[in-house]
Amino acid sequence: MTIVAMVIAFFLALVLETLPSGPVYGMVHPDFVAMLLLYWSIRSGSELSYTLVWLIGLLQDLVMGDVPGGQAIAGVLMIYALVNGLGRVRHLSVWEQLVFVFMLLLLHRLIVWLWQLWSGPLSWHFSLFLSPLIGALLWPLFTYLLDGLRHYLKTSP
Repeated sequence: MTIVAMVIAFFLALVLETLPSGPVYGMVHPDFVAMLLLYWSIRSGSELSYTLVWLIGLLQDLVMGDVPGGQAIAGVLMIYALVNGLGRVRHLSVWEQLVFVFMLLLLHRLIVWLWQLWSGPLSWHFSLFLSPLIGALLWPLFTYLLDGLRHYLKTSP
């Protein structure tokens, strides 16, 4: 049942990424796909492979119309940092994970920004820090909702 929850969650995250919105929301909204990758890596360490993370990133690049490979590389490096460098995060409470989630989302955002900068001129915005901060602040609610979805799918017939 966790595969069903993963597919539903990633579909909803991609929909949230592509919703038409104003320029302010477009600059500061958290990367829901990156948050999902973090969530599934923390909750179920062996279900996400680097290949799957790479493919999800490429799909996100295609859906968003970004330079291909940016989200894929950023996702793989973010999950690599989580699994190999910060493996103890899964044993912390949700509130204690906020700092690590912020650092990993910031790493993800900066790698995507550098990848886009490599392909052409791009300006520096303070929103590069706001988006990971908002994502980290939403982390407790995000994990609560996804834990509820996983529990509901496990108990439903």
